[in-house]
Amino acid sequence: MTSSRINSARGISLISLVITIMILMILANIIIYNVKDDIKLGNLAEMQNDINTLREKISSYYTQNGKIPANINYTNIEHIKRAGVISEAVDTGNFLVIDLSALENLTLTNGKDFEKVKENPENADSYTDLYIINETSHNVFYVAGITVSGDTFYTDYTSDNIDTVPVNLKYVENVRIPDGFYYVRGTKEEGIIIKSDDDTEEYEWVQQEEKISEVPDDVEIDVNEEEDFIKSVNAYQGYYRSVNTLQERARSTSPNKVMYLKLEKDSLVYDREGMYRDKNGDTAYIPQGFSVSEIPGEDTINQGLVVKDRNQNEWVWIEVPKSIYTTAKSSEDYENIEKDMQVYASSYRDSNCTDTWYAKEQHGFESSKEYNNWKNNMLKSVYEKGGFYIGRYEVGTTTARTSASDTEEIPIIQPNAYPYNYITCEQAQTLARGLATEGSTTSLMFGIQWDLTLKDIETKRVKTQSELKINSTTWGNYLNSVFDITRKNAQYAKSPSTKINWEFIDIRYTKSNLSDILLTTGATDQNSTLNIYDLAGNVWEWTLEGTNDTSKPCTVRSGSSHDSGETYPVSQRYNDVSSDANYSLGFRSVLY
Repeated sequence: MTSSRINSARGISLISLVITIMILMILANIIIYNVKDDIKLGNLAEMQNDINTLREKISSYYTQNGKIPANINYTNIEHIKRAGVISEAVDTGNFLVIDLSALENLTLTNGKDFEKVKENPENADSYTDLYIINETSHNVFYVAGITVSGDTFYTDYTSDNIDTVPVNLKYVENVRIPDGFYYVRGTKEEGIIIKSDDDTEEYEWVQQEEKISEVPDDVEIDVNEEEDFIKSVNAYQGYYRSVNTLQERARSTSPNKVMYLKLEKDSLVYDREGMYRDKNGDTAYIPQGFSVSEIPGEDTINQGLVVKDRNQNEWVWIEVPKSIYTTAKSSEDYENIEKDMQVYASSYRDSNCTDTWYAKEQHGFESSKEYNNWKNNMLKSVYEKGGFYIGRYEVGTTTARTSASDTEEIPIIQPNAYPYNYITCEQAQTLARGLATEGSTTSLMFGIQWDLTLKDIETKRVKTQSELKINSTTWGNYLNSVFDITRKNAQYAKSPSTKINWEFIDIRYTKSNLSDILLTTGATDQNSTLNIYDLAGNVWEWTLEGTNDTSKPCTVRSGSSHDSGETYPVSQRYNDVSSDANYSLGFRSVLY
């Protein structure tokens, strides 16, 4: 009896065990299936996050550079077409591999084949772990796709809600589309055609690669806009011309109706300090509260990057490459940082002049310790940030100064200002310090900063060593220089050493040889380089550099309107007394 019960119990246990195992296997399959499905859904979410990230980064890049970060064609898209997510209405351009290396601070889950494509672009179609973009619609697709429950997804929308709204292109082949107009057809070579939003008139882009100094004969424009038109054409290398007018010119000799791109344009203000990358891939430090110019010719480092602070003062980036530091070991190795800088800019050094303190009353520092702390902060900043900013213009004021007894006006770094002259070195340093905003530091230029500026100009091949060290007449306001003054609202003062009487320039004024003429800031483009105006000469500029002449311990640089550019080129120093203050003495500020 007992044995029978035991056997029966064992039989029931075995049956239960088999049933339990079968149930567990069914549940396990369900769980495994759900886990796999969850993993696939997770992969899909990651792809969609990638695409959202890319869309934001590409939009910023496009706004900044006028083109999308992609140039390798990709044609292996038949499977994406079959999925029904490529729109015949908007995806009309070529498909290109997105250049992930052009986008800053980018973290993606997919797209690992990009590095292989970059090394082997001719075989791009053989890779699928890629993100591609349509050059017309800017829609982004993941070539490999993500499959969930039998459906494969290639972007963050499906065929049911396919994109049919064309992107409002801001640029076509780097040519700007004006606000209120949209792209119709064409290329830069054959003529880009745009149309106004109200569809009233078409305009065609006229490429103008050679710089112009006068309005073309076949262009009709208001005389008050001629200067702006010329600057715009030279900056953007072209302008728009009415298509209707072109057609009518076959029957008429009337001038062309034109439209040109406005130059007054800056980026959004940086709400924190950061790095700016231009379309060439070069970078520059941007302080908090500053905006970057988006005017062609002012938006790249190699042409002279222009930024504005919240007071609308303008600054230009001076690049000091990290590669120059062969002995400096850290950002606080001040002695070797300065030595490496001096070696780098040795062509413009003067053994009789050094960045040393000489007396409180002469340039505004209480002691040599305070001066050296100030200089060390500058050295550290330039070392860490790869450069510094120089005032685009001489420091000026909105009210003309006529003597050293004038009340102090507000200093500005803007065009068409009167030079802030009749000022001592100590006064200039006090005003230069006051130009600082949000956590930045401003001051008169140390001697090494002036030399580094000249080295940057030489390195970028804007001016030759001869123009920097021997004769700067061709790009400075000197007694023996000749140039046209064309800037709107610019002024000049003849024989300023006698009495400064400022005169506005009507349309154009040609300065003759051996005439002493003082200029408002930025009066002529001829006297600019890397977007820095009047560095070679207009007024002498106070610096923080000292001399070994105890009777004249202050160093001024640049050259004045009553000097010869052959005698005082831009690299030249002039020893002066600290109390000097006259019409030919002004200053320039740096920011770091």
